[in-house]
Amino acid sequence: MNEWRPKRINDCFHVYSDGTRLDVLYETDEDKRFMMNLIPIASHFCGLRVICPEVMDTHFHVIIRGPAEKVEKFKREIKRLLVRYYRKDGRGEIVKNNVWIKADAIQDEDELRRKIIYVLRNCTEAGFPLLPENYPWGPGKAFFQADDTYTHKVSDLSYREACKLFRTRVHLPESWRYNSMGILVPRTYLDMTYIKQSVFTSTRQFIAFLNARKSDLTDMESADARSFMEQRDESKIRELAKTRSMEQFKRPIKQLTQSERIIIAKQLWDERRTFSVKQLARATGINVDVLRAILHQPSDKQ
Repeated sequence: MNEWRPKRINDCFHVYSDGTRLDVLYETDEDKRFMMNLIPIASHFCGLRVICPEVMDTHFHVIIRGPAEKVEKFKREIKRLLVRYYRKDGRGEIVKNNVWIKADAIQDEDELRRKIIYVLRNCTEAGFPLLPENYPWGPGKAFFQADDTYTHKVSDLSYREACKLFRTRVHLPESWRYNSMGILVPRTYLDMTYIKQSVFTSTRQFIAFLNARKSDLTDMESADARSFMEQRDESKIRELAKTRSMEQFKRPIKQLTQSERIIIAKQLWDERRTFSVKQLARATGINVDVLRAILHQPSDKQ
């Protein structure tokens, strides 16, 4: 048995929204405050624990812990409440093109540490001039320093006051605290027991990962962007396939015969080859191996 190998895990996920979008999703401090509070509130509602949150101008990141099915519920809840927030505020155009949210399973404890550092350093990579611990829309100094100075207890608020301040009807834990900006203090809701026992057991270990190679973080950022581009591209293919089905056969693509689906798949492949055979197969409902043979493509295009 190789003791040096990192321990495998199956209950931690990196959840994030589309960092490639050009518009500013969290334009104001109020937008960022809403999102910083939404993350722990939605996590609590879904039965998950937060490990590391961060909100940027165009997207958010959060490392969370819990069962995969609850993570999917968390994604739906975040998306639903974000859309409601912007529409209620008269800015529905910000989310009219959908809110893309992904969840990547984290395989082992080393990957978990790298992901946390990646999230923490997102602000400095985007130009924040100070250390990550000074960024107001992240975990701050939560990992190694309790900072309850000038904070207030959620338990001191009435239910109605808490609903108004945090824009939620969810009953929040009495142990949670909030600061003068109305932001729930990360230290009070993060899974600190797990962080101290399984993630960063010492300050030295934390510093070592904080100084991880820049290339490691760049690779993560590129993978995130690539994933979203693929997801967005596949949605476009599905829309094209649906439109072509109605135009040519006057029926939804699910009602087409195999030969009719193949006709549409061939047309789309000839017209626009920026997607993979797998994506086209999913959009048209054709077995991927069958479609590869028809298109004379032994494997997906890179």
